[in-house]
Amino acid sequence: MEPQNDILNESVRLAGYWQETANQLLTSEEKGIQEQMMRLLTHPMDKVVLTKIIDQSFRSDNAARVADQVNSILREYGVPDFFSSVEKLLIQMFLGLGRHFPHFSVPRVIEKMRHNSSRAIIPGEPEALHAHLQKRKNQGVRMNINHLGEAVLGEDEAAYRLKTYTEDLHNPEIEYISVKISTIYSQINSLAFEHSVKILKERLSILYRAARDNRFVRKDGTVVPKFVNLDMEEYRDLEITTAAFIRTLEEEEFKNHTAGIVLQSYLPDSFPIQKDLTAWAMKRVSKGGNPVKIRIVKGANMEMELFDAAVHNWPLALYDNKLDVDANFKRMIDYGMDKERIKAVNLGIASHNLFELAYAFDVARRNNLFEYFSFEMLEGMADHIRRAIQKTTGDILLYAPVATKDQFINAIAYLIRRLDENTAKDNYLRYSCDLHTGSREWSFLRDQFIASYNHRDKAGESPKRIQNRTAEMIHEKKGAFYENEFENEPDTDWALSANRRWAEEIRLRWEKGMEDKPYEIPVVIAGEDLYSGRQTKKCFDPSAPGICTAIFALASDEDASKAVATAKADPDGWKGKSFRERHEILSRVAEELRFARGDLIGASAAGTGKIFTEADPEVSEAVDFTEYYPYAAKDFEAIESIKCSGKGIGLVISPWNFPVAIPCGGIVASLAAGNTVIFKPSSEAVLPAWFLCLCFWRAGISKNVLQFVPCSGAGAGSKLANNPDVDFIILTGGTETGLNILKERPGVFLAAETGGKNATIVTAMSDRDQAIKNVLHSAFTNSGQKCSATSLLILEKEVYEDENFKKQLLDAAKSLMVGSAWNFRNKMGPLIHTPAGDLKRAMEKLEPGESWLLAPRNIDGNPNMWTPGIKWGVTPGSYTHMTEFFGPLLGVMCADDLEHAIRIVNQTGYGLTSGLESLDKREQIIWKEKIKSGNLYINRGTTGAIVLRQPFGGMGKSAIGAGIKAGGPNYVAQFMKFEDISYPKTGDIHTDHALLRLAREWSLKLKWGEFDHIRDDVYKTIRAIKSYLFNAGQEFFTEKDYFHLRGQDNIVRYLPVGKVAVRLHEEDTLFETLARIAAAKIAGCGLTVSVPPEMNNAATSFLAGTDGKALLQDTPVVRQTDSELAATMGNIQRIRYAAPDRVPPDIFREAAKRGFYISRTKVLMEGRIELLQYFHEQSICDSYHRYGNLGERSII
Repeated sequence: MEPQNDILNESVRLAGYWQETANQLLTSEEKGIQEQMMRLLTHPMDKVVLTKIIDQSFRSDNAARVADQVNSILREYGVPDFFSSVEKLLIQMFLGLGRHFPHFSVPRVIEKMRHNSSRAIIPGEPEALHAHLQKRKNQGVRMNINHLGEAVLGEDEAAYRLKTYTEDLHNPEIEYISVKISTIYSQINSLAFEHSVKILKERLSILYRAARDNRFVRKDGTVVPKFVNLDMEEYRDLEITTAAFIRTLEEEEFKNHTAGIVLQSYLPDSFPIQKDLTAWAMKRVSKGGNPVKIRIVKGANMEMELFDAAVHNWPLALYDNKLDVDANFKRMIDYGMDKERIKAVNLGIASHNLFELAYAFDVARRNNLFEYFSFEMLEGMADHIRRAIQKTTGDILLYAPVATKDQFINAIAYLIRRLDENTAKDNYLRYSCDLHTGSREWSFLRDQFIASYNHRDKAGESPKRIQNRTAEMIHEKKGAFYENEFENEPDTDWALSANRRWAEEIRLRWEKGMEDKPYEIPVVIAGEDLYSGRQTKKCFDPSAPGICTAIFALASDEDASKAVATAKADPDGWKGKSFRERHEILSRVAEELRFARGDLIGASAAGTGKIFTEADPEVSEAVDFTEYYPYAAKDFEAIESIKCSGKGIGLVISPWNFPVAIPCGGIVASLAAGNTVIFKPSSEAVLPAWFLCLCFWRAGISKNVLQFVPCSGAGAGSKLANNPDVDFIILTGGTETGLNILKERPGVFLAAETGGKNATIVTAMSDRDQAIKNVLHSAFTNSGQKCSATSLLILEKEVYEDENFKKQLLDAAKSLMVGSAWNFRNKMGPLIHTPAGDLKRAMEKLEPGESWLLAPRNIDGNPNMWTPGIKWGVTPGSYTHMTEFFGPLLGVMCADDLEHAIRIVNQTGYGLTSGLESLDKREQIIWKEKIKSGNLYINRGTTGAIVLRQPFGGMGKSAIGAGIKAGGPNYVAQFMKFEDISYPKTGDIHTDHALLRLAREWSLKLKWGEFDHIRDDVYKTIRAIKSYLFNAGQEFFTEKDYFHLRGQDNIVRYLPVGKVAVRLHEEDTLFETLARIAAAKIAGCGLTVSVPPEMNNAATSFLAGTDGKALLQDTPVVRQTDSELAATMGNIQRIRYAAPDRVPPDIFREAAKRGFYISRTKVLMEGRIELLQYFHEQSICDSYHRYGNLGERSII
């Protein structure tokens, strides 16, 4: 493609001149670096290995540990061709001998890596930094210093960074610094926009004063004020950074001060912001103020933006193609280089693309604007090009990251981003090694440049992220019913101003004062709202305990009986509707929930003290449940060999800590399965529960189908739970509550999620900054009032003894803003009520060996308002270790190693969520194999499970019932009845299982008449075995990721429940006996067949014969009384009966004491259903990306 006009001709000519000049200036050292980069580009896996070595070699202070990690990486992936022959020899020597002498070899390996990166990251030690700055000054190169440091997680570190920047500005050798707003304020909050800008303005003012009051002497003797440039990183900080920049400079004291800001051309938002900034700056200059500066870059945070968009299900904020990015870059240059505009907004053109630089130079030359703009490049990147350009311009500014040896670990993210940028497809730097004009690569880059020039006016300038909660409409036909596909509902994007205004409207509507009338909430039974004549109870705002937000009626015992009778009668025929009809109605409920998001957030804040950023994802989860459960039910209805229907009446008993999502999930699962529902909300969460029910009723679910029965748990609540017509109970609450329900009614089907004592393990091979960030979020969001919250932080000894880790953890925790849910700056709101019981004791008292790293404090004169607490030195087996607290309290423990840490976690007996912070894949494998928990999280927080991504539910003391996960593909099935109506269909069975061979033998025997007297039972068993094996392969032995998100694996897998006793009953058919045995064996459970002492029937006779023994193999058959069977419950995980009416009351009673699940559903031939009785589900969420980099996934 040839240039079509003068400016393109001149730009291509000048770019070619610079390239050939640069080639002549190339030093032998630089040629060696280019050759190395070319090897990296031709061997993509080398970049993966190099990234892993850079990322993992600095994590542990133990040289032997580092040596082992480097050895492991190189053994797995091989020695990269990227290294020179000498370097390869040294690596081979390390692999052979050096790893056995780590204290000698590792420091040298690390020093070599640091030295190799010193071209891109300047040593921060004063003497070395002085030497480098002086060298560059003598070369006529100006320097823009960016101090790298540890992650800014707390206000102490932010203050330190502010002090460092101020010292830089007082340093006569430093002219120019770059600052990210996230490094001077640790608590930036998009929703608290005004507060965040206010704090940033105060801190930027300190820097601007220091810059204004100090001078730098350039090489030519020119004396200039110091300069502060605001860097741009994440999209969410774009508007905050811009506002802080403008508002600070609008202060009278900075009228005559010049400062700068970065805009990224890969964001379509940047061009409109440039225009707004320019208009503001021109007005400022017209009033006698100084100009400002915009540094135009293309953007270097693409990988993290891609990840962020994927996990939030938001549109990508960036352009999705390079043509638009480059076109926007030129458009911004064109706009900024207007003769009048550039006098108000000076420009820095930051790129290594010679065509772009030549274009900017030619535009400036034509308009005679050289004094108002400069070229900017990265230190250590293509320095020969810098020298060539400088021959033309005489002036250039280098962006230079700076880190001391101690800070080098904090440079890893920068190095990985640079590697990504240098090797990215279509990126100019990828082709810059050994580049010559006239080459194919040069022609490609030239054509790319010309195409983007011609596209300047075509690149969109409207933002990609356009969610607007104020403009959302109801009655949109979207969702799983219409699209036949499930997609997670996006949370609110608080970076967008429209959504922040929406939040302010919610607050205005919902924050109540003493003069405001509370809501009056009735009981809803048999289609009627019942309020008068009943006892009432008040609800108070936990953020303002004196404010009554609602008064609700309490259902009486008579109300409870009437509710059950109505649900049983089902006068509106819900149970008779088809699955499709129910799905369509529930899809309307999802619409109503979307439309009511604001009121559900407001009600949650007013009723339970939830901050908006915690209440909002809960509404998304409620929508997800409503979309997904009927969609999942459809899959079971589609199985042709079975008939499915609802169990009858479901009682949903919900907690206060998730007042919208959890009850919504229980209600929808019950309704989708074909049941009528009685909803008993927590007395402390009636207000949001009421607004939730309104969504169902408005959508067409009648008040007979869903009845709303707030009541006393000990009164009408007990009456509901003990009513024999209630077919199942869904409970989320305390273990004691679940056990009490079973104590009163041992035979009821109870699906209960009962909390956890959750732990995060941090090993020496972790990213410790990331670990602290994740742990703080897991421990203290919703004030720790989540069953999934991290309550224990278990540190490998090296981390436990790391004083810097301890300091950072303390700084981050004490910096969390705590207060009213109505103040958007707060990241922790109130407790639901004053601490009591175990939580009160734990917050007031230290156990032996413990000390307060951070003592909790009661604040604001509100008995519900508590700051975080961290106990250091918690000992194994102690009260703090073993007790669930349900509040903002974190216990820190020391473990010798990972294996020890796993034992500490499993010792609690709970098994809800568990986290691991480690970059070592070997440690991750060990942990996944040995940790006993329902939801596993690797290198991310332990809270925030999302429907179908991370189906939620626990093991051990964290679950009572079948343990089927909420938000998963099987949850709705437990509230359905199934019946075989034909033989199940199967496909290819990809295993030569012993039971398949046995089934073939039995088929032959049937063919020749050997089983005539038991023909039907044996044939059903044969078909069942085939179905079990087929479904085991298709569903139960297959790890599934339903979403395949960028940078994050979300695996759903099944684990055998453990030891199972198949209990025989005299009414059991032969099929029911053989099928259960086969299912347990196929699932991989440890199996015992338990037979009553006096029982003898066709089943026992068959098992005693040759064919029975062939089925049993080494499975023990034990003659046991019911009491003997009951005594085994402490040593087995499940007892499988063939029907609920065959379970003796004594067995139910003993199981109820322990919370032990008795499986008693009808035995089916259909393996997709029957095998559910023999497996636990487990969810594993692994954030495998590193700063957005996908590792080997990027080249697959």
